[in-house]
Amino acid sequence: MMTYFFLARTDATYPPSKQEESSINLDQLLETLVERFKPQAHVKGIDFREQFLPDLFVKGSSTPLDRLFSNLLENALKYTNPGGKIVVSMQKSRQSVVVSVEDTGIGIPSEYAPFIFQRFWRADQARSQEQDGFGLGLAIAQTIAKQHHGEITVSSQVGVGSRFQVRLPLA
Repeated sequence: MMTYFFLARTDATYPPSKQEESSINLDQLLETLVERFKPQAHVKGIDFREQFLPDLFVKGSSTPLDRLFSNLLENALKYTNPGGKIVVSMQKSRQSVVVSVEDTGIGIPSEYAPFIFQRFWRADQARSQEQDGFGLGLAIAQTIAKQHHGEITVSSQVGVGSRFQVRLPLA
């Protein structure tokens, strides 16, 4: 229920007002998230690594950005089998930062890739029944990325894993 409310609220406030924006230290936000998710990865036997760059700031709101990256990390944990690996990393270009969440999970069939950011879309029923969810997490992540003048992309291979990349402009 909270997810539906969040999605409706993000639609209603697109784009965010300038008063809600501030300069967010992205490596600190991500470090806090990684520390929150590491225990779950440990219990599941997943190697969880991070490669952050210090003092990279983006303009935006920390709560939605936390939600964006939480959704990506939750999916990585959900779809990575025990013994797998998740890497969260950052790369800087002239005017933007790219945050990658890469896993050695089950991967996404190429024919599904165009649909994964659509609301309520889930892979075929047999696969979807194995995992909880409503098919909203990636739609929410994409909405938040757009609200922050960024974009989210995915590259994936079945049986190898997925890499989600979020590009955000530097503050």
